[in-house]
Amino acid sequence: MRWFLLLMLTASAISSGSVLAESKGWQLFERSQQAVQTRNFDASYVVFKGEQITSFRWMHGLSEQQSLEQLVPLDVDGIDILRKGKVVYYLTPEKPALITLSSYIKELPSLLYQSVEDLQQLYDPVSGSVSQMGGRSAQLLRLTAYHPGRLSYWLWLDVETGFPLRIDTVAERHQVLERWQVTHLQLSPQLPEALNALLELSLPIPDRSQLQVTDSKADTSDITLAWLPSGFKLAEDTPGLPRLGMPLLQYWLLSDGLHQVSVFVQQPNQQPPQAYRDGATTIYVQSAEHFDVTVIGPVTLDIARQIADAVRYD
Repeated sequence: MRWFLLLMLTASAISSGSVLAESKGWQLFERSQQAVQTRNFDASYVVFKGEQITSFRWMHGLSEQQSLEQLVPLDVDGIDILRKGKVVYYLTPEKPALITLSSYIKELPSLLYQSVEDLQQLYDPVSGSVSQMGGRSAQLLRLTAYHPGRLSYWLWLDVETGFPLRIDTVAERHQVLERWQVTHLQLSPQLPEALNALLELSLPIPDRSQLQVTDSKADTSDITLAWLPSGFKLAEDTPGLPRLGMPLLQYWLLSDGLHQVSVFVQQPNQQPPQAYRDGATTIYVQSAEHFDVTVIGPVTLDIARQIADAVRYD
């Protein structure tokens, strides 16, 4: 009996320690989300995808409780992405503005804007060691995926402010597929000077048709998707059908609340399977007797292949 009680006490201590560690991990993550959503800052960052490197300037601030944000790709001329509240503007010279509704700019790491309650169903948070990064002390936080085939994330968070300094998108066996890293960060109590001009900028008024979400489901009910990866669901509302230069027989958008995977079904081309990887994004094309299937999204090649295999023609 004594050994049994000792075993129960030991198990209880281990369980309590695990719960406390998980709670601490999510507290660190929530602090990071608050930093990018509530602070005034002017930052620069780079994104590494294999040998490809792109750089951006990112500014955020609050003015009379309205959130203002600007993202400028430094490697591409003439593109400016602005957000006022929940309206996002994509501005290019001599072209009509593209306007969408969103509480954040989609080109930023979506991990920083998703509901913690949803993420808790997908990831196990484990805090790591503290290291130096760009002259700042950075706390490592690993978000390890529960389900096989799902990508994990390693975050380095500024110890003082919680601001994310680096985010690695990691596959199995700790393979880094993409890296997002801050190269300059200036936090201030005032709105960044560049955003003051945004308050005075005359932006186009969004037309209702520009903001309307349409049902993108095709009418071809004979083509079905018989399997979804664990944690994914068919998105109920999706943007209009993408234009790929060829008519689509069917289209699905899968989402787990954080990632999105597009599945396109087109006329058969009778080509051998093709697979590509752009950072964390897998592009897989598979040809069958009645159609071709293209799967695009941040999943492993094995998951993309299983999705393609699950497309049925009845």
